[in-house]
Amino acid sequence: MMNGSGDTAFLQQLFSQEQLFLISSDISVQETTQEEVSSVEEVTPTVPFVEEIIEKPVEAETPAAAVVTPPVVTPPEPVTPPVKPAEPKPIQLSHQVLLLTENPSLQDLDLLQNILKSVNLSLDTIDLLDLAQVSVSEHQNLLSGKMVHHVLTFGVPLKKIGLQIFLMPYQVRNVQDINFVMVDHLKDFHEDKAKKKALWMVLKQLFGV
Repeated sequence: MMNGSGDTAFLQQLFSQEQLFLISSDISVQETTQEEVSSVEEVTPTVPFVEEIIEKPVEAETPAAAVVTPPVVTPPEPVTPPVKPAEPKPIQLSHQVLLLTENPSLQDLDLLQNILKSVNLSLDTIDLLDLAQVSVSEHQNLLSGKMVHHVLTFGVPLKKIGLQIFLMPYQVRNVQDINFVMVDHLKDFHEDKAKKKALWMVLKQLFGV
C-alpha cells in the first residue's frame, strides 16, 4: 500500500491533465448527519395557527331563503249570454184605412190629425203604421186579409211593405179592390200650400167628400 506522499505523487502523475481534490477520511458520518438534521430543524417553519384551523371547522353560511311572490290571479269576467231579441208582434189591422209613414214627429202627427178631420176621420178610426218601428218581414202579406180598402202612404215606397206596385204621386190606383195613393212626407206639408191643396184634392177623390 502506498503511503500518503507516495499516493499524492502517483495520483498527480496519473491525472496530470485533471484537477484533483483531496477528501479527508476523518469526517464522521454521524456528525454530518446531525448537522443536516439540525439544519433541517432550523429551516422548518412553525405554523402555530394550523392546529386552530383544523380544530375549528369553518361554518358554511346558510343562504337566505328566496322570497317567492305568489302570482296575482285575475278572476275571469262573467260571460253574459247574448240576449235574444224579442220577436215582434204581428201587425193587426182593424180598419179599412191604412196610413204609412216613417219617423213622424209630434208636429207631423198634429198635422195628420187635422188632415183626417177634413175627411171625417181620426187616428182612432185608421191604422197608422210607422215603418221605422217594424221589421221588413212583418210587411209581407200585410193586405192579404182584405180588411184594408184604402192605403195612403206619406213618402214611403210600397216596396217597403213587400208590394211591387208603381204609383204616380197624388193619383189613385186601384189594385185588387184596394185604392193606393202616394203623397209627400208629412213634414213637407207644414209650409207648402200648393202641396196641401194637391193633398186635399186627392183625399176628396179617395173618400168621396
